[in-house]
Amino acid sequence: MRLATAKSEEFMKRIFYRLGLSIGYHPWRFIAGLLIFTAFSSVGFIRFHQWNNARQTFTDSDSASHKEARVLEEFLQQNGTLNMIEVMIEARDNGSLLREEHRHQVWDLVYEISNNITVKDSSGRLLTYKDMCDPYCGKNDAFFALLKLYNQNFSRVDITYPTMDLLGKQIFIAANVYGVSVDKKTNVLEEFRTIILRYYMVYTETKPLIAWETKLVNVLYNDPKYNLLRCGAASDNLVGNEVREMGTKTAPLLSISLAILMIFLMVCSFRYKRRESKPFEALLGGATPLLAGITTVGLVSATGSAFQSIVVSTLFLLLAIGIDDVFIMLAAWHRTEKSLDIPKRIAEMVQVSGCSMTVTSITNLISFGNGVLSSTPVLQTFAIYSVVASIICYLYQLILFPAILTLTAHNEYKKIDDECGNTCLPEELTPIKHAGVFHDRAWKWLARVVGKPWMRILTILVLAVYWAITYYGISIVETDLSVQKLAPPEARIVQFKIRYDEAIKDMQTFAIVVTTPGDLRDARRLTAVKNVIKDYETASYSYGPASTFCFLQPYLDYVTFREGEEEDTDVPFTYVHIPSFLESDSYWKATLRINETACTLNDPECIGSFLFTTGFTTLARYNEMFPLIQEWRQISSKYPELGVYAYTERSTFADQTDVLGDVIWQTLYSEVICMGLSFIVFIPDVVSIAAAMFSLLSVNLGVFGFLSLWGVGIDPVSMAALLMSIGFSVDISAHISYHYYQVKASTPLEKLEDAFLNIGWPTMQGGLSTMFAMMPILFKPCYLGMVFLKTVTLVTIFGLIHGLIVLPVFLSMLTALRRKCSRGNVAPADNDGSDSGSSTFSVQPHRISIKSFTAYKPDQ
Repeated sequence: MRLATAKSEEFMKRIFYRLGLSIGYHPWRFIAGLLIFTAFSSVGFIRFHQWNNARQTFTDSDSASHKEARVLEEFLQQNGTLNMIEVMIEARDNGSLLREEHRHQVWDLVYEISNNITVKDSSGRLLTYKDMCDPYCGKNDAFFALLKLYNQNFSRVDITYPTMDLLGKQIFIAANVYGVSVDKKTNVLEEFRTIILRYYMVYTETKPLIAWETKLVNVLYNDPKYNLLRCGAASDNLVGNEVREMGTKTAPLLSISLAILMIFLMVCSFRYKRRESKPFEALLGGATPLLAGITTVGLVSATGSAFQSIVVSTLFLLLAIGIDDVFIMLAAWHRTEKSLDIPKRIAEMVQVSGCSMTVTSITNLISFGNGVLSSTPVLQTFAIYSVVASIICYLYQLILFPAILTLTAHNEYKKIDDECGNTCLPEELTPIKHAGVFHDRAWKWLARVVGKPWMRILTILVLAVYWAITYYGISIVETDLSVQKLAPPEARIVQFKIRYDEAIKDMQTFAIVVTTPGDLRDARRLTAVKNVIKDYETASYSYGPASTFCFLQPYLDYVTFREGEEEDTDVPFTYVHIPSFLESDSYWKATLRINETACTLNDPECIGSFLFTTGFTTLARYNEMFPLIQEWRQISSKYPELGVYAYTERSTFADQTDVLGDVIWQTLYSEVICMGLSFIVFIPDVVSIAAAMFSLLSVNLGVFGFLSLWGVGIDPVSMAALLMSIGFSVDISAHISYHYYQVKASTPLEKLEDAFLNIGWPTMQGGLSTMFAMMPILFKPCYLGMVFLKTVTLVTIFGLIHGLIVLPVFLSMLTALRRKCSRGNVAPADNDGSDSGSSTFSVQPHRISIKSFTAYKPDQ
């Protein structure tokens, strides 16, 4: 049954025929126009820049954690740029760091970090860590005090864990030392194997911060003075560098992909009649995606959008898409009547291949277009580049390749004009002729087999097993994104994070910012603040009050000391002593934002906001932490008047575990619906649409389930791969469905035979070329590349099986069912009296003489 939208298909055919005719008469105009457009687009490289901050790009920009992170960063940033670096120190033999030689090297190292690493700012001023750390210079004082006690052999002090008493003051050391052993009776610290130090730096210029960080990394990894220690560092900037480096190292593999595809394309372009072979044209057609890639990056860069490492995978896919179009057009060219003039042959080729290419390009746009609306920057960037690349590659191949064929097509007839005697290669390539005979027999055999009743039953049984495995894979899929996935396995940051995640299971801290504390002189307000602190101290997996670092109780004790006549006197809260309190213990300065004038006047504006930290234990993986983070948010929501925000550096990634699960299903279903709408427009036949939609959904659910069994969870990288999967899987189904619908034959067998003979092998070529394009990633495996390689492999295998077996089985079955229901009447789609757009052309004997390597010129 043909749908009303069939008119749009006829209109599209006319447009493509006219376009092909115009290209056939004026190829140089089109070639020059696209080359000029490419050169013009390349100007956009002036604005080319990269953005690889994993914490910001790989997480949902609308998530609660981003707001929490902004609140904390605004609090910590002060009057400059903030850079936070974590340093981890271990013994190379994994033993205790309290051994004398190891302890001395640790002391020398932390001293060098604080005092000896120097950089210059733009004015030439020499800077050390202490010049850029205010007000966070005391961040690691607890550990320095601990190490000093050991170095000076203070035997009168018992160093206990997690806190130690130093001159009556409780010092919390569990945030700095890990892998500890303690005396079970006295809690006295016996040894620790890991040290984690945190360096918070604020400066008005960014370059000195990055330069200092670079020198720090060099000291930690390369300085031979610390040969007993294994050191590492991590920061958002260092993670970004590794992500960028991953893209830089992967990009050169594009040349290997291109070489593989060129060889594959040239081999496949040979025909048994040597003069009909198109290796040179195939080579130029395969190079067209390079022009499309340059144009794409130039255009997107011109808008100010940043390049991200994941876009490298788009360039790999661009090669595959372009090669696929070459196969389709070459197949259409060889089906044209050779008795026609070259421009008319070009017109017919563009008419047939243009419609098929348009269907697949539109579905690719729909697939990637969904990602443009994503609130995860890395997905959005991938989708934007992929959408632009799909459009540019489609236009370039639709115009450039026909123009190239126009200029070289006369070679098919050259033998008739020029007698070259014994110097010519054989006119007929016998092995290819035999391969052609096998090709026809194999596809006709497959067309007969898929229509057999036993094949239908077998297909359904195999699909049932396939769906059962798919369901199991989907049921065990995990949502998790870690830094380890964003860089190559051998990268320093990956090795650091593996050891770091294992170490911090004992104890981690998280920050709570109270943005509107209000008037703490009000007893109810003060009680509310105390309750906030208590709620966080008693939350799930909490380390307890011993890990809490908050100015409030020490300040209340200080006020009591200053104003209380007796020890148990209840002294009301006052702001007037805040400045002197901070002078007496400067460590608290980093946790308060104060207005000293207001403090002197005992005005509540004295404290604009404050920060406190407390600890939690056991959890380290992001997907495990999300329920705990939700619990923290519930605590915050109990005190809306205080403006409470809790944040840990793992919050942003943990949030993804909740968001992506729903997003991936919404994306899958919405795209399947959009594909159905596009099929209605371009393939206006109910049977073809129903079979293609079924195949599309089955392939993508299978890819999703089998990726899970292959060790790929839900994260932004696999989301991007799923977008690609939907776009590529629909290509195969669309090609087969469209040509099945186009064939004017009376029986399903004849329709399948014609579709297989004309588009079966080009469809396989397109699928295999996609897989070949990704294979070079194996030379430099990384999580991002391997996810795309696994996805492409599954899409190719499942897509070809569905497109060449499952889809034809259902097409023939549904066509037979429709005919049975209509009591033997021939469906309008099969015989509408129109030859327009038919995918078969009768080939008549011909002799045409065209000698020049120029565009065709009609007789005057």
